[in-house]
Amino acid sequence: MESPLGSFANIDVEAFLRDTQQRAARFAAAQKEAAAAVGRATAANSHIVVECTAQGGVTRLDIDPRAKRMSVKEMSEAILAAIRDADADLQRQLSAIMGESSGGPDPAMADPDTALAKIAEAQQAFDSMMSDAMGELDKMRRKLGY
Repeated sequence: MESPLGSFANIDVEAFLRDTQQRAARFAAAQKEAAAAVGRATAANSHIVVECTAQGGVTRLDIDPRAKRMSVKEMSEAILAAIRDADADLQRQLSAIMGESSGGPDPAMADPDTALAKIAEAQQAFDSMMSDAMGELDKMRRKLGY
């Protein structure tokens, strides 16, 4: 005789809870690590140093006095390049941190279109799983006479 719980009877709830707790712990650790990440870059023969964080944007800009030999335009371009490079460094770090927290980096997630497609695929899988779960609950309700 089939269990009134249907396929739900085969779910290992304790394993599911342990897995969920482990994922939550990895995510919390990743959040702390991401908050501490600092992107760094230099320009103009290391006479310009830039650091940035996810919370504060550019948090450090050091200009060595030797950089004053550059024209204003050259210095502006060097500063902007260093900011872009520091931000790119930070983004690489954040991607690695989040990839590790979710079981390993996924190179496909670097492409926004691929990432959106994967998110849509995950949403469809979730919707399908929920539909199946609701169907099983409905079967249980009917078997129990509700």
